[in-house]
Amino acid sequence: MMKEILVYRFEEVIHAPIDIVFNYVDDDEKIKLWNTLFIENIYDTEDGKPVYKQGTKFKTVQKIDKKVITVDSELIEYTAPNKIIMHSITKEGISISKYFLSRDYDGTKLIVEASIIPSNFYYQLMTKMFRWASKYVFEEQYNNLKTYIENEVEYE
Repeated sequence: MMKEILVYRFEEVIHAPIDIVFNYVDDDEKIKLWNTLFIENIYDTEDGKPVYKQGTKFKTVQKIDKKVITVDSELIEYTAPNKIIMHSITKEGISISKYFLSRDYDGTKLIVEASIIPSNFYYQLMTKMFRWASKYVFEEQYNNLKTYIENEVEYE
């Protein structure tokens, strides 16, 4: 098995309580408010509603440019409101998304890491060559999140 390659890391203090920030990275409807790539998650439950716990499997649907991509995903770790780790399986390998939240003096410290375990040498090479480009895609989304919460969300 190939090694995990860190593709992107975002670290920022969002001036809002941890529960609010967590809701905006955890709730599908709230994610749609700031993430322009996210279409939906499809859950394999009787009512189609999400179950937030380790081992939950679902399909995540995203739109990148004009292409709609559906990937199989799984919650590997889930500890509200502090940590979410998800794995998504593609032909390129295992994409890993990690969200770490902690209380901070001014609000909530959010760390997001995106990495990949390439499925073969070709994708390992491609990941190393083009990971710089993914920074722009991720950066825009997480800056949207920070701006949205700080400017649009009402909380006490």
